[in-house]
Amino acid sequence: MTRRLVDKCATTWGDSYPAWPWYADECERLLSFIDARRQLERFWPRLCSRPQQRDEALNEIRVAHFLDRCGYPVIGWEVTDAPPYNVEFEVSLGHGPNALVEVKSPGWEAELSEQELKEGRAKQEKYVGIEGRFSDPIGVIRRTVKKALPKFTGMAPSLIVISDDCRVPLVDWAWGPPMMALTQRSIAYGDGLFHNPDYATIGGVCLFWLSEAGVDYATICIANPNAMASAALPEDMLARICAVPEPPPQIIEDENFPWF
Repeated sequence: MTRRLVDKCATTWGDSYPAWPWYADECERLLSFIDARRQLERFWPRLCSRPQQRDEALNEIRVAHFLDRCGYPVIGWEVTDAPPYNVEFEVSLGHGPNALVEVKSPGWEAELSEQELKEGRAKQEKYVGIEGRFSDPIGVIRRTVKKALPKFTGMAPSLIVISDDCRVPLVDWAWGPPMMALTQRSIAYGDGLFHNPDYATIGGVCLFWLSEAGVDYATICIANPNAMASAALPEDMLARICAVPEPPPQIIEDENFPWF
């Protein structure tokens, strides 16, 4: 299936994907995964589109495959929780209500200024020479979660998965930005989103990426401590899908000593 996809889409993509054998092997696994679930035809047009749409589709399939491997199989695709919006899929938790999963793939283009967009920078390569620029991982996470918020009613466990293509990958900043964006309070950034009651419909947020040890997956997961009871994710699920070697730092919030 990978050979068929590459032969059909090589000119449309305009890049070298899959450049290495392990990426080709992963692509075959992903295609086989959705084919077995009768979703290949639905994903095919996006996979054959330009690289940004292709990569977004691949990220959705990766997350579905990863959760399935963790014991949370997809039982519904393009499920509606808060009309008229759909989430990517619904997974079985094995007990109780099913969980809803939305996958977001913010790209480096979203980090460009209005002036750069007008000048056509988004049509150029991601990296140009020794160009340097400001990175705002906390802002990226907050904007991404805010964009997904209307898709959830809070009546079912919910998870937002962020698999980004930023100039500096979110994972390179480790636990700091997601905790600052979501759970901490600081003078520099204000309250994390999870302190806002409007976000109580979200059970948790997960950063998802391809690990360096071959083509495998890793995650950082942060639960919403203020989520509605019906939206909260089971602790055992969070523990199983949080696939990083070290735990998050223990942050003690003190109003007299705010974090910056």
